[in-house]
Amino acid sequence: MSLGAPSHPANKLKYNVVIVGILLIAFALRVIAIDQIPAGLSHDEAYNGVTAVQLLQEHNWPIFFEINKGIEPLIIYLEALAFYAFGIGPVPLRLVNILFGMLTVALIYPFTRRLFNRRVALLAMAGIAVSFWAIFVSRLSLRAVLLPPLLLLTLYFFWRAQWGINKAHIGFYVLSGVAAGITMYTYLSSRFVPFIIAVMFVSLLLCRQATQRHWLGMLLHFTAWAVIFAPLGYYFLENTASFTHRASQVNTIPLALEGDVGPLIRNSLRTLGMFTFRGDTTDRYNLDGRPVFDWVNGLLFYVGLGLLLKQFIYMPGRAAVSFFLLSSTFFMLLPDLITDDSPHFLRTIGALPFVYIFWAVGLGAVAQRIGSRSTIFIFLLFSFMTIHTSFDYFYRWANAANARYIYGADIAEVAHHLKVSPAQDLAVISAEYYRDLDPFRFALHFQGRPPFVIWFDGRQTLAFPPPESKLSPRYIFPASAPIAEQWRPLLQYSASESGQAYDLYRLPPFSPVTQLQAKMKPVGLNVNDDLVLLGYQILEAPVTGEKVQILLGWQALRALPPGTDYTFLIQLHDQRNQLYAEVDGNGYDPGYWQPGVLGLQLLNLELPLDLPPQSYRLMLQVVDRQRGLALPTSTGEPSLILGSIELKPGQ
Repeated sequence: MSLGAPSHPANKLKYNVVIVGILLIAFALRVIAIDQIPAGLSHDEAYNGVTAVQLLQEHNWPIFFEINKGIEPLIIYLEALAFYAFGIGPVPLRLVNILFGMLTVALIYPFTRRLFNRRVALLAMAGIAVSFWAIFVSRLSLRAVLLPPLLLLTLYFFWRAQWGINKAHIGFYVLSGVAAGITMYTYLSSRFVPFIIAVMFVSLLLCRQATQRHWLGMLLHFTAWAVIFAPLGYYFLENTASFTHRASQVNTIPLALEGDVGPLIRNSLRTLGMFTFRGDTTDRYNLDGRPVFDWVNGLLFYVGLGLLLKQFIYMPGRAAVSFFLLSSTFFMLLPDLITDDSPHFLRTIGALPFVYIFWAVGLGAVAQRIGSRSTIFIFLLFSFMTIHTSFDYFYRWANAANARYIYGADIAEVAHHLKVSPAQDLAVISAEYYRDLDPFRFALHFQGRPPFVIWFDGRQTLAFPPPESKLSPRYIFPASAPIAEQWRPLLQYSASESGQAYDLYRLPPFSPVTQLQAKMKPVGLNVNDDLVLLGYQILEAPVTGEKVQILLGWQALRALPPGTDYTFLIQLHDQRNQLYAEVDGNGYDPGYWQPGVLGLQLLNLELPLDLPPQSYRLMLQVVDRQRGLALPTSTGEPSLILGSIELKPGQ
C-alpha cells in the first residue's frame, strides 16, 4: 500500500458528501439525550461550573484557578461564555466540550490528509466520530477535551511549515507557536507538547536537513509560544506550588531513578494494554475497563502501527511521517506512564487522534487487500462500531449504578422533584459532600439560583427545627447519602413523594426528640455559649475489633458565622489517660445552625483488636477545626467525661 498515494480529483464531491455525513453522525452521538446522559454532574464538573458562574458574577479574571488542586483557565472562561450566551445549567456547561469534541473530529481530516491521503483521513475521521472514548469525553465538561483539537492545529501548522510544500513557511511556524501556546491553558498533558516540537526539530538536525529558514522558523515558533504562555508562565513562577502540585502524582520516575523500575514497567504495560486488553477501570471516564478497541478494530490498530514502524525503518522517504506520529503518541502517553492509576483516559487524551490514525492506516491497508468489496467491508465495520458504541454508552454506561453515582443522578432527581413539587416546605437534603460539592451540583440544576435548603449528612446526623418554629421540613435522602438506620423510627416515610434515587421523610405527629431524650443519659453542658450538649447514649456493647456507636444530642444556642467548622470528638482513654482510640464527626454545617435547632450526632468509635481488658473512659470535646482547639465549656474544662466502659477478657 502506498500510504501517501493521492486521491483522484473526480472523487472530491463524493469525499465531501462523506465528510458531511461523518460530521452529522459525530454530532448526533455527542448531543443525543445530552440533558439526560450523563444523568447529572460529577463533582469536578460542578466545581468548574460554579467557578464559571462566580467568574460572571464577580468579574474577576484569574490566569489560573486554584480549585480542585488547580486547573488551567481556558475551560472556565469558555464555560462562563457558554453560560453568558445560553444561560446557566448542565447542558450549556457541556456545550463547550461538544464543540471541542466536534473540532477534533473535523481537524483530524486535514491533519491526516496532509500526512497521507483522503481515504486514510476519512477513515481516521470516521473512527473518532464513533469512538466510545472520544464520545465519552465530548459529553463531559472537563478541560482535557480541549487538548486534542488544539494539539492537532499545532502539529498541522508545524508540519506544513517544516515538511510541507512551502518548506519553513514563516507564517505556519507562527501559527503553530500560537496554537501551542494556547494548548498550555488546557490540560496538564499540554506541558509535553513543546517536547514533540523539539524532538522533531532535533530529528532534522540529526538528518542534517535543517536550514537557516528552519532555525528562524523554530525561533519564531517558540517566540509565539512564549508570548502566549507568558501570563500563565509568570503566574507559575510566582506560585511555584501551583505548577508542581500535581507533580506529586509522578511517582514512577523517582522510584526508577532509585532502581525500582517495577512501578514504571507496570504502568507502561497497563497503558499500552488499554488499546485492546483493559482500559480505564473507573466509570468516571470509561465503562468499567472497556478497552479502546474491540479485537477486530484492535487488530487493525496493530496493523497500522506495524506499517508505520516498517515505514520508519525501511522507507527513508516516509520516515518523517512515522516518526512524527510515533513521537507525538509517546509524549501524549507519557503522563500516564509516569503516574499511578494507569490507564487513565483523560491523561492519555492527547494520544486520541494518533491512535485513530494508526487504526485508519491499518484499515486502509486491509481494505486495499480486499479490493472491490472494501467499501462494503468499511461500511459494515463502521455500522458495527456505531452500534457497539451506542449500546455501550447510551445503555450500559448510562444505566451503570456506579456511573449514576459518580455523575450525581440522585442529586439531579432531587432537584427535578423540588422544581415540580407543589409543596413549599423547607427541604433538608442529605449529601455525601454536604458542605460544597453536592450543593454545587444542586445549584447548577437551578440555573445558579437554587432555593434555600438545609444541607447535612444524614448518614451520621439528624437535625430538627426549633419546637416553637412550627416548621414541617421535608427530609430528603439521596441514594449517595441514605438515612442512618437509627433515624428511621424518628421520621415518617413518604412513599408518594419519594423517587427512584431518593427517599423523602417528614416529621411524625409525635415529638421524636422527646422520645429519644428519654433514652439518653442527660448532660446539660454549655459549650462556648454556642450549643448545649443535652445527653448521650451508647447504643451497643463494646467489643474489641468492632465499632461502638455513640449518639450525642445537642441544641444550638445562637447562629454562627459562615465558615465556622466545629466537630464532635470522642476519645477512649484508660485510667492513666493513655489514648487508645478516637473518632470525630459533624454532619451539619454550623453555618446553618439557628437558635433552638436540635441535633443528633452518631459517632462510630472503632476499638482496636489488641485493646487490653480493663475500664476505659469516654471523653468528649467540641473542637474548632480552624483553630485546632477544643471549645471551652461551662465547667471550665475543655473535655467532658461521658462515662466508662468495661472491657472484660474475651470481649
